[in-house]
Amino acid sequence: MRSPLLLVIVAAGCSFDPSGPATTDDGSPDDSAIVDGVGADGAIVDGAIVDGATIDARLTDAAVIDARPIDAPPPIDAPPIDAPPPIDARPIDAAPPRCVGYQVVTGAPAGSRYRKVNTLTTWAGADADCTSDGGYLVIPGSMGEAVAIGTFVNPASTSPFYWAGIEDPERDGTWTTVLGATQTYLPWAPAQPNGRLGEIYVLVEDNGRFWDWYDNGAQEYACECNP
Repeated sequence: MRSPLLLVIVAAGCSFDPSGPATTDDGSPDDSAIVDGVGADGAIVDGAIVDGATIDARLTDAAVIDARPIDAPPPIDAPPIDAPPPIDARPIDAAPPRCVGYQVVTGAPAGSRYRKVNTLTTWAGADADCTSDGGYLVIPGSMGEAVAIGTFVNPASTSPFYWAGIEDPERDGTWTTVLGATQTYLPWAPAQPNGRLGEIYVLVEDNGRFWDWYDNGAQEYACECNP
């Protein structure tokens, strides 16, 4: 009968109230059951529900975290692509002006300019001099032009002739100009051309008449140019 007696002693010392909060032997609340006056299991801690509830009244899962805008990335250093260097736009050198030192001669064609040389020169030398500056040994195309150039050159009275840019190197009777054309205007002086050996060039007398003359002769001359 000793066991029932023990159970009665234990029951009398606990003062357990199943409907209220648990207490210790001296009747005070059990700290393990209540924290800060509230129930711990599923209760409120500092005013917040623990299990899935709000702590300090702040929503944890949906809280705004430092909502300052995220700094935009710095701009990419994008200096403009270098433009290609400018094309050297200097004008192409123009052809040298034609007929420099030439002049209009009264009575000669208005479209031509002339330059005279009062130095006795071979036909070949005169031809080379005229072509050196873009001209050619004068080619009289009319009696008026032949006389006008004679007056312009004004050759010495001892030899009143000047060279023309007309020749017959083949001595076949076909007279051609230094420009490669067949000369049709041929106002020969009496008994000309006489066809003597070496007379393959045309001399123009100051009266406008043509003579054939030697290739080693020397005369004054005029150059013609068409601007």
